[in-house]
Amino acid sequence: MKKLPIALALCALLFAMGLVACGGSPSGSSAASSSGSSAQDVAKAEYDRALALYDEGKFYSAKEAFEKSRYGDWEQRAAACVQPMPENGELFHDENLKSDKMILAFTVNETQGASDTAMYITVYTKDKQLVESLFIKGAGTIETRIPGGEYYVKDSSGTEWYGEEEQFGPNGHYESMVFNEAEGDRFLTQLEEGYKYEITINATDKSAQNVESEEGSWENRS
Repeated sequence: MKKLPIALALCALLFAMGLVACGGSPSGSSAASSSGSSAQDVAKAEYDRALALYDEGKFYSAKEAFEKSRYGDWEQRAAACVQPMPENGELFHDENLKSDKMILAFTVNETQGASDTAMYITVYTKDKQLVESLFIKGAGTIETRIPGGEYYVKDSSGTEWYGEEEQFGPNGHYESMVFNEAEGDRFLTQLEEGYKYEITINATDKSAQNVESEEGSWENRS
């Protein structure tokens, strides 16, 4: 009989300090409910971030965010982030940088081009302004017309397309073409008007001028 007042007094003391309730289990149930609600809020916030990234055209980043959220229809949303591959041809060409005085052609060698692999090619001015972007799935040739000048050329390849903003994602292959033509900048090439230039990727013709490439990264793709 002497132990009862001590037990009651201890319970009352802890309750006053806000550490436990005399009932015991209701407090534990409330804590679990609060924790679950918090986790759902975090997942929903990540899901909403994924939706925003998708709307911005950042499809690979959106895919990662949907997978991280594991909220709602995240699996279907993540799968939909892989975009249909475009038709072969120009995806973009700056209207102010078109000219009939010089032809620049890109060829992906037929013997090397895989039907499920695509290549995205970008051409920039010396001031890093995007001139044009092209897409070739498998093998093929695309002819473009730009003014004479100094240019940088980059390419990327892969099997899953995430749009021009994020290209083939971090699992793609990224490189810059090395021309060794301009003093102090080996990536810069000089193209003169009145000529046709052809860059063949996966070339087998050893008589042509050799253009090397340097591997880059997805983070430095543009």
